[in-house]
Amino acid sequence: MGVRGNMLLVLLILQGILAVRNLFQNPGLESTNGWTCLDCSGSLSSDKRSGSHSYHVTGRNHDFSGASQEVQVSGGHYYYFKVWVKIDNTANGKWYHDVQGQIDILHNNGQHEYQQVGETNYVFPGRWYLVGGDHYVAGNIKSIRFYVQIPEAGVNYHIDDAQMDEVAYLSNFANEANQRIDNLRKANLAISLSGSASPSGLQVEIQQTKSEFGWGSAVDANMIVDGNKKAYQNFFYDIFEWAVLENAMKWPAIEGSKGNYNYDTPLRAVNSMESKGIIMRGHNIFWGGDFVPNWQKSMSGSQLRPELEKHIKGMVGHFKGKFRHWDVNNENLHLHFYEDKLRDQYITQWMFRETKKLDPSATCYLNDYNIIANSGSTMAYVDQAYWFKASGVPLGGMGIQSHFGAYVDVSSVKRRLDEIAAVGLPVWITELDISEPDETKKAKKYEDLMRLYFSHPAVKGVMFWGFWDGRHWRPQAALANGNNVTPNAAGRKVQELLKRTWRTNETHNIGHGQTVHIRAFKGSYKLLVRHNGHVIHTQNFSLGGHGNNLKINLSGSGSNPHVDHVLIG
Repeated sequence: MGVRGNMLLVLLILQGILAVRNLFQNPGLESTNGWTCLDCSGSLSSDKRSGSHSYHVTGRNHDFSGASQEVQVSGGHYYYFKVWVKIDNTANGKWYHDVQGQIDILHNNGQHEYQQVGETNYVFPGRWYLVGGDHYVAGNIKSIRFYVQIPEAGVNYHIDDAQMDEVAYLSNFANEANQRIDNLRKANLAISLSGSASPSGLQVEIQQTKSEFGWGSAVDANMIVDGNKKAYQNFFYDIFEWAVLENAMKWPAIEGSKGNYNYDTPLRAVNSMESKGIIMRGHNIFWGGDFVPNWQKSMSGSQLRPELEKHIKGMVGHFKGKFRHWDVNNENLHLHFYEDKLRDQYITQWMFRETKKLDPSATCYLNDYNIIANSGSTMAYVDQAYWFKASGVPLGGMGIQSHFGAYVDVSSVKRRLDEIAAVGLPVWITELDISEPDETKKAKKYEDLMRLYFSHPAVKGVMFWGFWDGRHWRPQAALANGNNVTPNAAGRKVQELLKRTWRTNETHNIGHGQTVHIRAFKGSYKLLVRHNGHVIHTQNFSLGGHGNNLKINLSGSGSNPHVDHVLIG
């Protein structure tokens, strides 16, 4: 799309988000009107994010103590909440805090219901952080009170630039999404023939061989090369054009015991898929929490730091040039093993810089959960991306896990996706699955989410997190079942969408000197020209955002005519 196109996209998304009515009174915190302090003291401060003032909260005695505002709402709707927060200090024994957006829902019967609408983890004094999320409010309620909560008392903070609005319900979702798909994912193709010695009986056929949009799946590194797993391999290669190794590249698999390496398993799988034209994502270099190798857990920070340097050089050294993307530090919004061990809040930024320096052709991605399947970390993810960009970190894209249960609401998912897209970076859905036992319902939910993602201008690709129930971390999410890897209703729907509905394969009669105009999906193609049913010419071409104008001169060269390619807007 280019820099100018990306900037226009961000502006349009921001305009859409900001155009909604802000339900907070005095959202800019330029006075104290509308805001109260629950079990604390609140006052105006010149330490602001924008405007002239922020609201300063001191004297907190409990976790719920903080700035709040009561708002009248209607039941049966989703509401979005977000606010910028800056903490002044940390509690004893803490070097960072988790900051939560909370709501107190007052029901008509006088009962209170408390819900968290989002949490931003790993908050340090000294900068503004974005906190918030959305929540579905059922009927029979009187009001909502939004407040900022920090589990530890005694932490003072400021808030500024608050927003609360109703999430728009997508009443005509499929039709609107299909229109966006036509605008975003297709381009104009013109084909003209001239110079044929036999100007009648001519046909042109186009066969799409690749999609510009990335469709892929996680695979098992052993099964994808095992000669006894042909059904597994056939299902994958028939549908997908991108791949990611599910587990084989995680540090415990690469170096389960210190100094003993297993690069051969992932390399064998990557090389095999690469030879078949599959494009690869690298998942992952680092992953904190319980997912670090056991031999690291008792190490000191000074002992661990050289191991990080050695590992990143080993990973990139073995796989440089093989991956289009790297998931650099998986789920680091939630997992801070390396930050805590090294007492270094910037260690993930260092990981990104080192990865990009060692493998400059690959794009470095964040990858995290609770971003769109729910809104628990949506605003925290947006905040992290803004921070990385402002700090000059080579962050090239935002990876979003998409692990859904049986409940899927496309209206709220689209709003969360819009919030992420406003950052202005490419988005990949990196881990899609829907755990639903009813395969017919599952098929419809996959279709809705795939249509939403394919129709969103910020999303560049979707990776399923597995496809076969015999090798799936959530078997009820699988697209295929049994020893023969037989597609279920969801699998058949995915096949239909990726191989037929969102693919262009067409044949047209064409007269000498005439032009055929086709609105086709962007990607790679094979063109065949037939005369009275016999192929007299073939060629490959690509169709991108500017379209393509193929002018084929058939004179005097049989199956190898002269071809001019002219890009059209």
